[in-house]
Amino acid sequence: MMPSGERLRANAWGRYYVTDECDACGLCEEYAPDVFAPAWDGTYYAIAAQPVGVIEERAVWDAMAVCPRQCIKEDGDE
Repeated sequence: MMPSGERLRANAWGRYYVTDECDACGLCEEYAPDVFAPAWDGTYYAIAAQPVGVIEERAVWDAMAVCPRQCIKEDGDE
């Protein structure tokens, strides 16, 4: 199945999310290990917990900047 760019259901509800375009490279978890976690089968990463505080928020933005698939998004809603 081709990726559609849709939000993965595995994401914790909130402002940030990962789309089905994720290829499980793991860069996001390197930048924000308290926010991102791999799927049980290792095929993608998702937001396990929305960032708390400025440091975690910056880490998510850094992960967004380095994501090779550009699949980490934020919808602007708190």
